[in-house]
Amino acid sequence: MAWRFDKMVIRGEIDNTVRGSVTGTLWLLGREQPMTLDLNGDAWPDLAGCKLSFENPNPIPQPQYDNGLSMIQTGSVGDITASQKLKKLLVPEEEWLKALAENRFHEVPWVLSNSLYLEWFSNSNGRVVIQTTDFSLSISERQWEADADEQAAQAAINEENMRAYMEDLARAFGGKDQPDASEGDVDEGIKPD
Repeated sequence: MAWRFDKMVIRGEIDNTVRGSVTGTLWLLGREQPMTLDLNGDAWPDLAGCKLSFENPNPIPQPQYDNGLSMIQTGSVGDITASQKLKKLLVPEEEWLKALAENRFHEVPWVLSNSLYLEWFSNSNGRVVIQTTDFSLSISERQWEADADEQAAQAAINEENMRAYMEDLARAFGGKDQPDASEGDVDEGIKPD
């Protein structure tokens, strides 16, 4: 199960201007001090060498994360990009939930949109994912650019991190080969408006 607290993010900064290091700060609703990130690895090519600032125009509480979420995040990067494509639903949540319940979800209007996708493997919380099409983003000038070999090496590291995480999760669920995905951890590629 991934920690997915994007709705309670007020604003944040992710800095990959130093090769092999992603640092950052996230201000969260209901927290006096910001969360700090100190991660090994690099972002995808669209953010590698850059500093990203973002703001959530409508933060809302997520009380399920009141306990257990470490405010100091160390570990390694997963996929970090501002160019992942997602379906963004163009109706209020109540409307698409009703359509889903009535088996007419295919009627819900949507557009394909870039999304912010921040994934890391935390030493204290395991897999953490922030995924949204709703934040306003600002990207700095590039300080360095990853070549094809560096991109391939980072992609291999990300795959290995995910494999190790899934193995740990399988052990935690009693040695199953494939752990059941929780409702909050399913990447459906759909983000409500």
